Amino acid sequence: MSVEKKLKGKFKPKQSGTAKEFVMYLIGNGYSFSYKENEKTGDITIDMSFEYDALFDDAKKAFDSMEEKNNPQMSIFEEEN
Repeated sequence: MSVEKKLKGKFKPKQSGTAKEFVMYLIGNGYSFSYKENEKTGDITIDMSFEYDALFDDAKKAFDSMEEKNNPQMSIFEEEN
């Protein structure tokens, strides 16, 4: 018997700058991925497959961190502190 587990991740950046940063992160860490940009809406989707939960968790953590960093509303709060 053979069992194979594959996790799929679909990342859709909402913040300007996140897509480029995330792609550079993925390339730098040797991930394979597909990048799609909707010509009409400009929406970006980055699809990936993961063999391990930890790899998905690492990528999601990096993505979430980049989204937060590139969120203009978050920068307002940082300037106040």
